[in-house]
Amino acid sequence: FFIRVLATSALLVGAVLLIFQIPTVVASGDEDLWQGLKVTIFFSMGTVPVQLAIALTLAILLYQKMAGSTAFRMAYFLPYVTPVIASAAVFKQVFSSRATSPANQVVTAFGFEPQLWLREPDGIFTIVAEGLGLDAIIAGPSLALMVIIFHSIWIYVGYNIVIYLAGLATIPNELNEAAEIDGAGRWQVFRHVTFPLLSPTTYFLSLIAIIGTFKAFNTIWIMRDGAALGTTDPFSVVIFAEFFEKTRYGYAAALAFILFGIIICLTVLNNRVQGSRVFYG
Repeated sequence: FFIRVLATSALLVGAVLLIFQIPTVVASGDEDLWQGLKVTIFFSMGTVPVQLAIALTLAILLYQKMAGSTAFRMAYFLPYVTPVIASAAVFKQVFSSRATSPANQVVTAFGFEPQLWLREPDGIFTIVAEGLGLDAIIAGPSLALMVIIFHSIWIYVGYNIVIYLAGLATIPNELNEAAEIDGAGRWQVFRHVTFPLLSPTTYFLSLIAIIGTFKAFNTIWIMRDGAALGTTDPFSVVIFAEFFEKTRYGYAAALAFILFGIIICLTVLNNRVQGSRVFYG
């Protein structure tokens, strides 16, 4: 008992000291490291929930028996099988800062000013607030990072749709029919029958997506621009720059182990939080 009390007291003292020292450690830490971690979190939060929500909605629509559903399935899956380097290069031209770029032509057609897109370091909330004549409370991810997020969603939605379609195919139609006979509407059937039975699929896709966003590199490296002032450089790009550009091999190796630890912690946390809610039938 006394050993446990002493151990608890030591942990409490250590926790208090750590909490008081966190601001000092952050202030004296590598700015590129913290910036890369912040960009990675923005990238993951802006990509994973959106692409899963879009994929689930489209999968339910495509699962219905309607004309042209096979063609739509192929169309949505094409971005995933397209070489990512080629698609990133095309997106870089589409969202060029030129006034004649396709993205700027669409923006100017609605009466807005041309944007810098991949060269814009300002946060998306700041840009929107300035357009409305307001002051933004938080800057949010940069406009350049939002373009990269949009590219990632465009690529992986097709893959998620295919996996969700496979999950929908495993749900017996008798369950949906029984719920409808009992008076449940479409939303109630989806909420209480379809979505719970898709929980293993959602768990798998969310886990893979989170890990993928934290180690994403190739498309971001192609689309990044120095004018964005590092607002598009996630943790993986910071590690690459430290190793190959600054030749700080030991520091880059240490950062790689930190990224590995972060991914492990996120995997365990996701398994504890979401894994306990998975229903395998």
